[in-house]
Amino acid sequence: MGSSVVFFDFGGTLAQFPPTLREPWRVWAEVGRAIGLEIPEDRIREADAEAERRFHGQIYAFHGRTEEYWRLRDTWIIDRLGVQDRREVLFDAVQAAFNDPSLVQLYPETREVLDDLRGRGFPIGVISNFTDRLTEILAHHGLLGMFETITYSQEVGVEKPDRRVFARALQRAHRSPADAVHVGDSWTEDYLGARDAGLRAIWLNRLEADPPAPCEMVRDLREILPLLTR
Repeated sequence: MGSSVVFFDFGGTLAQFPPTLREPWRVWAEVGRAIGLEIPEDRIREADAEAERRFHGQIYAFHGRTEEYWRLRDTWIIDRLGVQDRREVLFDAVQAAFNDPSLVQLYPETREVLDDLRGRGFPIGVISNFTDRLTEILAHHGLLGMFETITYSQEVGVEKPDRRVFARALQRAHRSPADAVHVGDSWTEDYLGARDAGLRAIWLNRLEADPPAPCEMVRDLREILPLLTR
């Protein structure tokens, strides 16, 4: 069968997201100010939290038409905020802020490690809790063609650590769990999820925290190769 397939998580593993994208209400606040709408931040936080509860889980039903989902969700937030004037301006500006792929930055060693693994004959793939926008971001960074398989939670209908996400990726790679490695920064979603699905799990511990339990661990993606070839 050849070398084991090496799967990577995306956010926090291959690439990093700016803090504003991890706290969506901040994007709304910044965009609002930029177009001249002074909306109290507490109202924005409240509306965003309510939208999260109201629309939780619905994004799976919009695979292939994610923009439609965000139009529904963000229009609901605009209504909740009571914005009457410049509604479309606000909506378009928010969408542009969230959808800019250049805001997602690769870690310095990402491209080097992926090139090295491919050069040594390791097939590589992505398993991510993400939407169909993942392929757009990978293409923006010139990585799309590097991966033999790309699997993301929106298409599967569940998120890691659910075994079904890993099973879908293994099916695409035509590999058994014993012939696969998964590398990710989340202890629960990536390490425990992959381990419980039968894959060899490697925890990427960029923050150099104490591991909750004994595990295979790296602090930088460049440390992976010695583990794979020893």
